[in-house]
Amino acid sequence: MSVPPTCLASPAFPLEAPWERDKLPLVSNLATPGTAHAAAEASDPAASLERRFSALQSRSSHIGIGLIGLGCAGFGAAFFGLAIAREPIPGSGWILLGGVLVAALGIGLRLREPPAVRVGARGITVGDPADAQCLPWCDVQRIHVEGSELHIDSPRGPLRLSLAAHGRAAARIVAEAAQRIGSRLELSPRAHERLPALAEGDGEIVVAGRLQVAGRRCLASGTSITFESDARLCDQCAALYHRQHVPAECKSCGRKLTGEPARAAATA
Repeated sequence: MSVPPTCLASPAFPLEAPWERDKLPLVSNLATPGTAHAAAEASDPAASLERRFSALQSRSSHIGIGLIGLGCAGFGAAFFGLAIAREPIPGSGWILLGGVLVAALGIGLRLREPPAVRVGARGITVGDPADAQCLPWCDVQRIHVEGSELHIDSPRGPLRLSLAAHGRAAARIVAEAAQRIGSRLELSPRAHERLPALAEGDGEIVVAGRLQVAGRRCLASGTSITFESDARLCDQCAALYHRQHVPAECKSCGRKLTGEPARAAATA
């Protein structure tokens, strides 16, 4: 059977296809009794798990580390020439100035490194969860590859991840999206081949921050969520509903809903 140029990761295209190599369990299913994660969930029912991916160190990052080391060496030499030697060594002040400039350049290169990416049941977070806003799966409109980047389209605008720096995170996003919002995943077989094969140990498994729901609106009725106890979340795509307007099926991903209190319905 021929495969169309653009593969939609949906039931029509089984996950066993050759280019579909990222078939790991959803992160929200990883907790098992006796683990620290299970203990965290037991003490906080709103807790969920996600994977944290740090960017791979680039050439500029390695250069930055070298420059910082060189700057520190300059500090040491200048300190010796100015404060430890019996007589001040000529040129020590210039060495100190050079060390400061070189170290500052190295620090600047290090700060340019892409932020960490977290992927979990709630969605995708780029950067520190305390500062960055999580993009729920229900808000993702399309996932595709353009050039050397994974593009994630949403009402907030496109989110771009470098495949060179965040290849593992991109592969994990594709794996989760295939199971949660498969119809919005548009990757050709060639694009799939550019993603690294996933391993069970990829990414640091961490307890996710608690999701802000107060002030958001019900996807079915548009009703504003005033109290956290009124919130119900789809456990597949994190779509939000008011407890009095929970549909039989999620309007975002089609999953059957029970209307039970949401595990992730809590404040940040």
